[in-house]
Amino acid sequence: MPRQITRCLLFSPPAFTSRKLLDINPAPPLGLGYIAAVLEGMGKAVRIVDCLLEGWDERIGMEGDQIRIGLSREAIAGIIREFKPDLVGVNSQFTRQYKNAHEIYAITKSVDPSIITVAGGAHPSVLPAFAMQDPNLDFVVIGEGEETIRDLVQAIDGGASGVAAIDGIAYRSEGEVRINPKKRFIHDLDSIPFPAWHLMNVEKYFGLPLSHGKRHHARFFSIITSRGCPARCVFCTAYNVWGRKYRARSPANVVQEMEALKKTYGIEELLIEDDNFTFDVTRAKDICDRIIGQNLSIAFDTPNGVAAYRLTPDLITRMQQAGFFKINLAVESGNQEALLKVIKKPLRLDHVAQLIGHCRSIGMEVGLFFIIGIPGTTLGEMWDNYRFARRVRVFDPFISVATPYPGSELYDICKENAYLCENFSLENLYIRAYSIRTPAWGSVRLRILMKSGYVYLKFFQALDDPVGFLHLLKNHLQAKFSS
Repeated sequence: MPRQITRCLLFSPPAFTSRKLLDINPAPPLGLGYIAAVLEGMGKAVRIVDCLLEGWDERIGMEGDQIRIGLSREAIAGIIREFKPDLVGVNSQFTRQYKNAHEIYAITKSVDPSIITVAGGAHPSVLPAFAMQDPNLDFVVIGEGEETIRDLVQAIDGGASGVAAIDGIAYRSEGEVRINPKKRFIHDLDSIPFPAWHLMNVEKYFGLPLSHGKRHHARFFSIITSRGCPARCVFCTAYNVWGRKYRARSPANVVQEMEALKKTYGIEELLIEDDNFTFDVTRAKDICDRIIGQNLSIAFDTPNGVAAYRLTPDLITRMQQAGFFKINLAVESGNQEALLKVIKKPLRLDHVAQLIGHCRSIGMEVGLFFIIGIPGTTLGEMWDNYRFARRVRVFDPFISVATPYPGSELYDICKENAYLCENFSLENLYIRAYSIRTPAWGSVRLRILMKSGYVYLKFFQALDDPVGFLHLLKNHLQAKFSS
């Protein structure tokens, strides 16, 4: 029978990673923070538990070189027993990690079968029917969840029959899984309360050895200022959560949150986690002007990259004046034809080169993101990534291997053409898995390309700046032999 919801326990789950290369890092769970703020506004008692952060030193060996990092099953069960929630929600962000989320649903039901379990995040938003195959999961919140979780809790409090009318939800009715697709998105983002930071162990994130990118200050935090992206890049799944329409918070609302973070927690550095912070140039300039005018003295980074096709030199200058120390440009390919026709990103490489030249002229750090291994691109076109990076003198681009995430056009292409590798599995979806092979190339050729390209760029970096290269080499050797 449905129970009245008075206490809500929200989890960010543990994670699997390689023993040799930790490709995960604890990050403030902003999604849970927004959900928690909405639930508190409804008068509910709420707790957030980041299992990865709280169990960062707990490592369990798995198959092969894999390890599990995070709170143990026993610790999670203990938290559930102690808090006595009516509802347990889990942020299931990454498909590769979905089993860790489902483990929490099972633990919850083993403690008390009447506790309502809810999944949210990118993975169940893309694969709600797959997630609902788990009998321990009661509901999936599809896409952005602030309004949906409010409607769900209200429906349960008033009788679960009201669930059928909720937008963006998966549920069961008469033993069958029902899915209401996400159709309505929040237009006024200023109406959403700031994340419930007070429910996060904020101090514990400060100074972590791993974070989303390289930090300049110990006291860092994340912020999201906009949602949605109208671009249709072949590899992207973000639209499944945020939609295709660009929606943005007002500059005043954004800077108000920045001020509150600095005043409350002494934040020295903010990570703008938007997919498209610079999409609206006028708005981005306004935010920068307000930061400058109020003398916030905060450093800013853009670890997700920015919309380079909308970026202007004037905006870059304004961003630097506001405290941005680095611009990450999500270029994806150094071949213009592949970029437009295969990857479907509306970007001109000559524009990128101009932006990088401007950054260099004002002393702004630049990062480049590239992808190799997208079907429809040749090995020669992939080599153009390295040639372009050399041409613009960015010798350490971040190059990922195309990953066919469900919900992306890339995944559909790979399924239709039998491009997924023989050992493909949802648990192996990450940017170094080499999950795709085509008649033109496979994982061996891509691995050779990655290694050869690295050597190629380091060779030209040594020629371009021999003193700087020797300094980098010294630091690399010191880090290698001291670990």
